Parts: sequence; structure tokens; C-alpha cells
Amino acid sequence: MSESNLRVVIADDHPMIRLGLQAALSSEPTLQCIGTAAESGELMRLLEAKDCDVLVSDYAMPGGAHGDGLDMLTLLRDLFPALKFVIVTGLDQLALVDALTVAGFPQIVSKGDALRHVVAAVWAAQAGRSYSSPAIAALQQKNGEPSRTRALSPRELEVIRLHLQGVPIVEIARRLGRSKQTVSTQKVSALRKLGVTNDAQLFTLASELGVLNGPNKS
Repeated sequence: MSESNLRVVIADDHPMIRLGLQAALSSEPTLQCIGTAAESGELMRLLEAKDCDVLVSDYAMPGGAHGDGLDMLTLLRDLFPALKFVIVTGLDQLALVDALTVAGFPQIVSKGDALRHVVAAVWAAQAGRSYSSPAIAALQQKNGEPSRTRALSPRELEVIRLHLQGVPIVEIARRLGRSKQTVSTQKVSALRKLGVTNDAQLFTLASELGVLNGPNKS
């Protein structure tokens, strides 16, 4: 395999969607699908056995040993810190999109959009850039107003995600390899962009978006 190739794992509980995603990735010669999984337990075993650059994962995959949704995604990111993520979902809901973005998963593709957007999202994830397929972008621009979370930088999203988990500023700085002053500045900037002025308002916003307990999958 060429050093320029990206190793991609696909996770989805629907066999036909897995096949479609594999076909889309195979159209790009610099992407290599190294495995597929139907649920979180199988996915965990696959990621433990093989080095992977980008995970293309469904959001809702019930029945797995490690759950699904934000709980699963956050667990995988903690266990595999170098792994990049693309979320593919049929749950086109603004609250879900906002929750994923706030949690630091801003590469989102709707299952209602063309599969070529998955390839674009994979490269965006690898480059550390956000990506929204057309249906997701339309949700984010609902009523002509962009989602507040889109204004946050990836570094600000990391800080807010850890802060919402109750991690102290000093520990956030240690984990992210930044100074305490830098983390504090990024937190203040994120609060301003989200339109909140204190932690109480931030936690209320996070709860409404499902960031703390996972968004409603109904």
C-alpha cells in the first residue's frame, strides 16, 4: 500500500449501506477499505486489530457491546486518539447535527445525499476540516440562520467537549498540550460564539442539544 493511501473502516448495521459505502470508497484509488463492522463490538475488535486512519460510521447502530451514538464515538476517540471520524446518518435532525459538532465530530454526511460526499468527508476529516453534505448543510442553515456551533474552531470544540465532561482547565491543558491561558481563552471564545455567558447557560445548551446524555434517536 502506498504511504499516501488512507486506511478506512466502515461501520453500519445495514449490509446494503456497507456495500454502497465500500463502492464509493473504491472509486477513489488513494482510499483503502480495510474492514467493515455491523455493530460496536465488532468495530472495536477491528480497530484493535488493524491500524486505521479514518472511521466512516453510522450514528445509530443498536445492539453492540459498546453502544452507539455519541457514547460509542467518544469512547473510540479516547481509545484511538489518532483516528479521524466521518459520521453517516439517516437521522437528519438539527439537534443531532449540533450535538455532533459540539462534541467534536463535524464531518457529517446524510444518507440521503450522494455517496460521493463520503469520499469528500473522509479527506476533510484527515485534513482536520469540517464537512457537511448538502442535506446536513441545509439543516445547519435552517430558517436562514447557521447553527451556532459551526462558528467554533476544532480546538474550541475540543475544549468545550472536555469542559462539559467536567475536566478542569488545568487538566484540559495537559491533555491537549496547550497552556492554561490558551485553554481559558479558547473556552471564553467558544462561550461567546455559542451565545452564552457562563457555565450554567453552557450546560443548559448542551443538555438541550443532547451533548451530555446523547441526542434523542427517535
